[in-house]
Amino acid sequence: MKKCVLFFIFAIFFFLFSGNLIFAQRGTARGETVQVRFASPLPRNSDWGRALDRLAAEWQRVTNNEVRVVINHDGREGGESTMLSSLSSDSIQVALFSSAGLSEICPPVMTLSVPFLIRNEAELDRVLDDVKPILESRVRNDLVVIAWAKGGWVYVFSKEPVFTPDDLRRQRLGTSPELREINQAFRTMGFNLVEGDMNSLGRLLANNRLDAIYMIPAAIVPLQLHRYLSNMLEIPIAPVMGAIVMNRVTWNKISAAHQQEIVRATGRIAAEFEASNQRAEVNAINDMSRTGLTLNRLTPAQENIWRTELETAIPSLLGTVVDRDMYQRISSILERSRSQSERGQ
Repeated sequence: MKKCVLFFIFAIFFFLFSGNLIFAQRGTARGETVQVRFASPLPRNSDWGRALDRLAAEWQRVTNNEVRVVINHDGREGGESTMLSSLSSDSIQVALFSSAGLSEICPPVMTLSVPFLIRNEAELDRVLDDVKPILESRVRNDLVVIAWAKGGWVYVFSKEPVFTPDDLRRQRLGTSPELREINQAFRTMGFNLVEGDMNSLGRLLANNRLDAIYMIPAAIVPLQLHRYLSNMLEIPIAPVMGAIVMNRVTWNKISAAHQQEIVRATGRIAAEFEASNQRAEVNAINDMSRTGLTLNRLTPAQENIWRTELETAIPSLLGTVVDRDMYQRISSILERSRSQSERGQ
């Protein structure tokens, strides 16, 4: 899966100064077909890829063939930065993004993925119920988020067991360069990060240039990285968000009635996507456990060490790497929720 690192400055300039003229056009003539190229970094031959194929068929059905979709699976359109600039230039019209790409579309979204801030699915759902309208209001004006989706949880996988932050500091931790905010948080906490694209991680591990990575479990098996990693820290580091995004040029060509149908159909498929992610995570961990992966469970005291270190690092990240207002809002939601849970016990 290819990863790219540059975003075209020209695209920003173009849309800032000529966007109003372009976006003033809306709707299509009766019978006109809107051709859509949909870029996805996910494998075609996966539950995720099959869900997107169903989505393409649904869009065509609910719009009475007004919208016709061709999905380019397997990262053929490049990494998330490349997909974003391709959306802006209208080379593609729709793309599926993870938290890394969404941070350029809606910067506060990465606050959801601050390490160890949100602890489980129930907390994530509670936070999303509150902050999703705020996130949608902060999306770039030239883009439309058709649906949000939870993309799973990131875990630390390593050659040697990891129980404490100091255990991980002694290891070289592989990561994607596109996870800029999370990477900066880890660097602030003193970890030794080695950046590389998805295709290079296996080679770096095999050559003993990496000792650990953090990634969603469902991505470990297809990349065969579990051959080099015999340990998993059994605490989720952070949730990953996903979103299906269309450029507004294309959105404005679709009739209002069909826009509503597209949103409803996409919401249904997104719910399937989330369920598929949860199954894929469980299945991946079970498969790796059967082939020798050791799950390292933390004691309450060890968990507290991780959370204390985060609390120490966060102040230096607020207002730069981490959106201050969004962090404070999420923290307040979680404090109320945890307090209520403790009183209910």
